[in-house]
Amino acid sequence: MLLLRIAEGDEQAFASLFMTWATPLAAIAMRILKNEYARQEVVQEVFIKVWLNRDKLGKVEHLGAWLRKITINQSLLALQRHAASDKRLAELRLTQDELQEQANTLELKETRRLVHEAIESLPAQRRTIYRLNRVEGKTTKEIAQELQLSHGYVRNALSAALAAIRDRLAGSGLLVLLLLVHH
Repeated sequence: MLLLRIAEGDEQAFASLFMTWATPLAAIAMRILKNEYARQEVVQEVFIKVWLNRDKLGKVEHLGAWLRKITINQSLLALQRHAASDKRLAELRLTQDELQEQANTLELKETRRLVHEAIESLPAQRRTIYRLNRVEGKTTKEIAQELQLSHGYVRNALSAALAAIRDRLAGSGLLVLLLLVHH
């Protein structure tokens, strides 16, 4: 058995374990960390841990589950290390799914807040045109008729509004596809 060979210090068996499990474990770490460098670091730490504790491998019954658990734990530790400046995150002991859900929610709230600020900073007429189009779903022709403006002007104003919002989001460091959420 592979684990017993590793427990005895067989480096070829360990290399075989690494070749089999490095990619799936890296995928788990990446889903949690969303950072290539941190992912590599975690996978390296997992295999170092396996090698250093190889004398205990004979007790492992479900290799895949055991490796996944180590990877998740190491990933959560990495998140805590990297989030030391944010004490709230450092104190959280969340499962992988809960942590991902929270991160998505925070990112969405921050994006919505930045979009809202960007919209509010638009000149009044552009803001109105943007809202009629993106919130109420009206076409540029319908907006032009409603506001008694030329269709070309409305198209240009909407384009300028979207560019201003994009620029504001890019300035904040967010890489957002302009699938602006309705408020």
